[in-house]
Amino acid sequence: MLPHPSLKPLYDKLVWVYVYRDFSGSKPDRAAERILLRFGVSSWPQLFLADPNDWKILKHTGRTTESFLAAANAVSVRATPSDQMLERTRTGEELAVRLEERPTTKLAREALEHDDIVARSRALGVLASKDPKFVVKRAKALLEVPNDPFRYRVCDLLKDAADPSAARALEALVTKPIDSLNPNVMRIHAVDALGACGDVRSVRVIAPFAQSGEYFNGLTGKAVDALAAIGKRQKAARKEVRAALKAAYPHPPEEDDARARRACVALARRVHKALGEKRPFPQEYDEKARAKLVNS
Repeated sequence: MLPHPSLKPLYDKLVWVYVYRDFSGSKPDRAAERILLRFGVSSWPQLFLADPNDWKILKHTGRTTESFLAAANAVSVRATPSDQMLERTRTGEELAVRLEERPTTKLAREALEHDDIVARSRALGVLASKDPKFVVKRAKALLEVPNDPFRYRVCDLLKDAADPSAARALEALVTKPIDSLNPNVMRIHAVDALGACGDVRSVRVIAPFAQSGEYFNGLTGKAVDALAAIGKRQKAARKEVRAALKAAYPHPPEEDDARARRACVALARRVHKALGEKRPFPQEYDEKARAKLVNS
C-alpha cells in the first residue's frame, strides 16, 4: 500500500517507521521491541499515526490508501516535541537498555516508578523473575497503566502468585478493558488470573464470557477453565460455578459447517470436563443432547 502515487503528498509530512521483530533477543530485536512496548502493541500487523509530543496513538489508519489518507488529513501535531518530552524518552530508553544488559533488582525497583513506559516495562520484566512479590503488592495500581503488554505481565504474575488482593481490579479489567488496543487478549489474561485468585464475585464477571457460545474465541474456553478453577478452590462458589458452567454448553451451529461443528463440540467437551461430569459425553452433540446436559 505505502509506495502508492496517491500517498506521495504525505511522504515528506510524516516520519515513517517500520518495526520488525525476529524474536532473536539481539540488540536490534530488543530495540524493535522497545518501540512496540512504547505504543502498547501486542498483535500484528498494526498501522497507526502517533504524536511525537507524547507518543499517544492519534488514529489507526486502516489498510487502504483511502483510509490512510483520511486518517492523516484528520490529525495535526505540534512540529517540534518539547525538550522535556525528549529528555524523558532519552532517559527512559537508556534505563531500559541498562536493564536489558545489566539487570538488578535495585535498578528495576527504581525504574518501575519512571515516567517512561519502556523503562517501566523493562523493570517489570526484571522484577517478574527476580522479585515478583514486589510487583504483586503494587498490582492494583499497575493494572491501571494504559499499556497492554505491561498489564498482561502483571496479570500473569497475579496468576502465579494466586494473590486475591487484586481480584476486584482484575474484574474491572474484564468488565471494561479501558485503554486497551486488544481488549479480547486483555480479558484473556485477566480471566486467567482470576482463575487463580478470584472468588464468588468473580464468577458473575466471568460467566458471560464462558456462556457467549463464541467457540472460535480463545476467551470463551479460558473463561470456562477459570470458573472451574474457582469452583475447585472456593467451596462457597461451587453452586454458582456449576450453574454458570451448565449454561456454558454452546448451542450447536445452525449452518452445515464442519469446522464450526468441531469447534462447538470441543468447547462442549471442555465445559463437560470443567463440570467434572462422570456421565459420558454424548456421541451426537445436538440441541437435544445439549438440553439434557443443561437441565439434568
